[in-house]
Amino acid sequence: VMYAGKIVEYGNSHDIFYSPAHPYTWALLCSLPQLGTKDEPLSYIKGNPPSFSTEIIGDAFAPRNAYAMNIDFVQEPPMFKITETHRAKTWLLDPRAPKVEKPKIIQNLHERMLKAAEELQRQEDK
Repeated sequence: VMYAGKIVEYGNSHDIFYSPAHPYTWALLCSLPQLGTKDEPLSYIKGNPPSFSTEIIGDAFAPRNAYAMNIDFVQEPPMFKITETHRAKTWLLDPRAPKVEKPKIIQNLHERMLKAAEELQRQEDK
């Protein structure tokens, strides 16, 4: 997963879809319209991407990140190792960071994806 021309998270498809760790990955997954339900508004990523004509200080996603901490605006995070196949560049993975929960819509992503596939199949069968 890339943001502002830099890798912010990488892993295999299971890592990215079922254990996302970077807030940008969370935001991308939350904005998949097929995961929404009639009772939920569509999600979108607030703000604008950074301009490449200005110097980026800290985490490039920080101004758009609801989970950003003060350090995100002054220091770019290192790439944290999550597993052998999964890494993410977010201060939320630092042991000193507060614990935050992923957005509700992606906490049960596997179930939502299965439900969306079933609904699509029902529509095709009609």
